[in-house]
Amino acid sequence: MFRFVVFLLGALAFLPGRVTAADVTLYTESYGHFNYLNKNGRVAGQTADLVRQVMLETSLEFDIKLVPWNRAYKLATERDDALVYALLRKPDRERLFHWLVPVLPTELFLYGREDETRTIDKAMLKTGKIRGTCTVGDVTCSMLRGFGIPADMMLEIADADHKAVTRVVAAGRADVFIAQDMSHFHAAEGKAFPFKMLFKLEQKQIFYLAAGKQVKASTVEAVRAAYARLLAAGTLEAP
Repeated sequence: MFRFVVFLLGALAFLPGRVTAADVTLYTESYGHFNYLNKNGRVAGQTADLVRQVMLETSLEFDIKLVPWNRAYKLATERDDALVYALLRKPDRERLFHWLVPVLPTELFLYGREDETRTIDKAMLKTGKIRGTCTVGDVTCSMLRGFGIPADMMLEIADADHKAVTRVVAAGRADVFIAQDMSHFHAAEGKAFPFKMLFKLEQKQIFYLAAGKQVKASTVEAVRAAYARLLAAGTLEAP
């Protein structure tokens, strides 16, 4: 009987289409048309396509999982087989990660309601009269605080797809939020755009596929080499 079990397990190992364990898991969040689950349950979108192209150029088995951002970030700083995207590169994170692939260069804007009658500028944000909102754990929370919005005027929301912040501003529960150019999101859905850009943030932001410093060196080098090959060949999807 024991010999039969050993033989059976050995035979199963050679069956076509067997599932293999991933060498690395890429964690990300839902974000508009850049990153979402399609009808087949596959992570798709502009950034997902670029990341998948790079990973397919490596010899690594990989999975891409869409999870809340706080969890994605936590796993990326703890596990040696985890990568994360799209992670904003900024000074306080510089030493914590290997910055592997730029996946989303973008400009960010401060938005308010279209019917807002007050003049909301940087000076106004410091007065304590403007309520800001952001997704818990998102970099826009620190950006809003950096503009001087008092802590008691910040509404941080646990949100899987970044849509809750727009809903609370539209409903009047908060006044401003930070996002990319969002008009095309609403145009694609055939909806009116109920917000206006108040001002553009000064510095262009670049989001990356990144690896925590604890990630295996072989994984880091495999991704870097794949990215370099695609760049040299001129076949990399534009971020």
